[in-house]
Amino acid sequence: MTRPRRRSPGSRALWAAALGLALSGSALTTTAGADTAAHAAVTADARTVRTERISTADGGAQLDGASTDGAISGDGEHAAFVTRAPALGCDQYAHCLKAKDLGTGALTGIDLGSGHLYGSPLLSTDGSRLAFTANKRFAAPYLHDRATGSTTRLWPADPPGSNELGAVQALSPDGTRVAYTIGNRHGDQNSRLLYVRDTTTGTDELISAPEEGWKGGASVADDGTRVAYQVGGYSEGPEDRADVFLKEPGTGTRTQLDTGLGTGELVRLTNDGRRVLFNARGGLHVHTVRTGTTARVADGRAVSVTPDGRHAVLTGADGLRVLDLRTGRSTAVGPADARAGRGAMSDKGRAVAFSSAAADLVPDDTNGTTDVFVRHTR
Repeated sequence: MTRPRRRSPGSRALWAAALGLALSGSALTTTAGADTAAHAAVTADARTVRTERISTADGGAQLDGASTDGAISGDGEHAAFVTRAPALGCDQYAHCLKAKDLGTGALTGIDLGSGHLYGSPLLSTDGSRLAFTANKRFAAPYLHDRATGSTTRLWPADPPGSNELGAVQALSPDGTRVAYTIGNRHGDQNSRLLYVRDTTTGTDELISAPEEGWKGGASVADDGTRVAYQVGGYSEGPEDRADVFLKEPGTGTRTQLDTGLGTGELVRLTNDGRRVLFNARGGLHVHTVRTGTTARVADGRAVSVTPDGRHAVLTGADGLRVLDLRTGRSTAVGPADARAGRGAMSDKGRAVAFSSAAADLVPDDTNGTTDVFVRHTR
């Protein structure tokens, strides 16, 4: 197993400048003219930013039950969410998974039959494919094709050992690959195996065997040549409970990326497979594959990053914010109770999907429960 090199603190600014990234959430030194331009951009954005509630009926009416697990496509034209609203035929014990065309407002239900519970939706860049986890006694990963209306259960032909549970971990931006885990109900074996499904060939490739431990997350490049994954679970304590790895399936090369940083939490691998973003020690780090170097680029915990690795959604006591990692510009997008998942942000950080029980984000929010919103930042 190879280990990456880490830049010394003194060289981080040089690394950030060369890559065009902000260091610890602060922009690099700017001129007075640049400050004026930035102020003008903020003023213009103040006229165009808006928040819309997307967990609504076809006609836009508010729902009569809680909605969570919001996701948005890279092009910002499609969204998905889980709801318990009786108005849509759902309830507290019969969740519904809905896909929404944000242009027309049309809702489409992904229905596997009565008794299923849904979660963790992820959309491809164009919204044509939707990966999710569904549970009816035993959870399993699925992929829905919007063009054909078909839904496929993802499961390898002959996995080793005992396996009855599964979950979606990642969908490549182009929708051609799905990373998913399977396992069983014994102890921490629920995500003992990590696979990647190639949707073009229908083949499943084993990425991580049970001996590595249970998998806390994964991310796959568009071409499938690199897969990043997390072993262990996230913890904010001093213990080293999880590590982040990068694997090249073609060669079998496996590299630990968070060596010396304590607990690592994977956020994503960029769509071109060149960088891995992960949380450690209260900040967001970027590992560059070509150079083998890792640098801290922002303070706070990231919950979502755009496929190109430039924009991150960070969570804090005051809510959610989008950070441009190149310029250091930070934009508030959600209140203190806002929750966002891995698939929460569209390309270039233009829109962020999140759930919140706040009643003052849009007019006439009187249902008294959690809704899913999209904050348009520009």
